[in-house]
Amino acid sequence: MQQSSTSSNNLSSQLPFGPKTLVLGAVALIAYGLTRRSKAGTAIAAAGGLLAYKAAQSPPPQFKTHAIFLVISSPNQAYALWRNFAGLPRFMVHLKSVREVGGDRSEWIALGPGEREIRWNAEITEDTVDKRIAWRSLPNSDIATSGSVEFRPDPQSRGTFVTVNVGYTLPGGSLATGLAAIFGKSPDFVVREDVRRFKQLLETGEVPTTRGQSHGPRGIHGHTEQLLFREKSNLPDPQAASAYSQSA
Repeated sequence: MQQSSTSSNNLSSQLPFGPKTLVLGAVALIAYGLTRRSKAGTAIAAAGGLLAYKAAQSPPPQFKTHAIFLVISSPNQAYALWRNFAGLPRFMVHLKSVREVGGDRSEWIALGPGEREIRWNAEITEDTVDKRIAWRSLPNSDIATSGSVEFRPDPQSRGTFVTVNVGYTLPGGSLATGLAAIFGKSPDFVVREDVRRFKQLLETGEVPTTRGQSHGPRGIHGHTEQLLFREKSNLPDPQAASAYSQSA
């Protein structure tokens, strides 16, 4: 079975491509052109600069990512692991720390490009034990985000279906957005890797790493090649949830 995962973005309709696509293409062309050290390379880099300028005129992209996966665990165990916010950095490696500050509020610190700290405060909007957790960021945060995770027993008694929905607006609004994606990860990649580590931690008590795998954490050169040559990740996905809609 394959993991069920979809994403969408709500971007300016004034451009033939979304701002994220323009920025990724711009940075990729600039980097690729500069590595060629030729007249053709200079022309490619110049084209990238034009794309970057167009992207800078656009509003920051908004992303929504959805994933469903099956874990060999009870809803109680899956809920408890996710609900322990201080432990989220164990499988969400882009997070530096999560600290509960009282009530339903918490302070989150993530690491962006160049180890830049991105901070936001969040509040829990729903907390149904063993079933559902929902959250959203508070005003004046570095990033606007909201999401939910649901836990539902598999009707075939194979474990628990976990459904993750995450939406956010990237900081920066222009070239910084592209650099965040290039030096860090694409939104889909981040969620897929979080899911993979959550499943592994829940089922085995250990967290896998991407070291030694060709499409784990990548720098700008690797992302450029991936964009230009349409490479695909060979990292294993979590077990699918495609049976959920058929059997639920």
